[in-house]
Amino acid sequence: MEVHAHSHTARKKWTHYFWEFLMLFLAVFCGFLAEYQLEHKIEREKGKQYLQSFVEDLRTDTSILTDLINQYEEKITALRSMYDCFQVIQKNPSDSCILTLFYHSSFFPDLINTDRTLQQLKNAGGLRLIPAEAADSIIVYDKLLRQFQKYETTSYQEVQTAIRTTLYSLNKFGGTGHAPVQITPDGELLNKYFNQLYIYSIGSEGNLRDLRIIKSRAEGLISFFTKKYHLK
Repeated sequence: MEVHAHSHTARKKWTHYFWEFLMLFLAVFCGFLAEYQLEHKIEREKGKQYLQSFVEDLRTDTSILTDLINQYEEKITALRSMYDCFQVIQKNPSDSCILTLFYHSSFFPDLINTDRTLQQLKNAGGLRLIPAEAADSIIVYDKLLRQFQKYETTSYQEVQTAIRTTLYSLNKFGGTGHAPVQITPDGELLNKYFNQLYIYSIGSEGNLRDLRIIKSRAEGLISFFTKKYHLK
């Protein structure tokens, strides 16, 4: 019988396994870093898109705010004539000055801002994709808008509703002649209307001041974002 000797493979040293593990670890780690960098780049691009969209919304808002400011300036100018009109109207109930006051106290323009990007930033987690400084500025702007709209739809609207009710009671339907408006001879009702008009004018001036602040903030954000983040 012939006996064959078994061949033995040389046993690898522990350092060999260590280097194999290290190379595998480095390969996985580098792959992770590459994926992280790609994801981070995509998020930065998405964040920049949000800022660009928000700047476009701000440009629309500034146009809306300019129009509202002009309407409030016209309203307040007209309301300032209430003192002289009150003296005149007691002598001549059909004087046209009361018609001007009726018109400018019967309604107010609503602030309806462009909030498509704001809603996405708040509801879709977009704020985390933009720099903290930019996010903080956007939050402040949003707060200004919400505070104004809250006052507009509560306290100011209540005054508007009350004064409109008095206005309807004050106007006498079917007046004689060609007078643009005829008011009832009720002195108490007339006094009530002008007292309400005074409160309404104060609220209107406050709205005008706040609208100017919001517009200034919007213009500042447009300038800041376009320069800081190289937007269009």
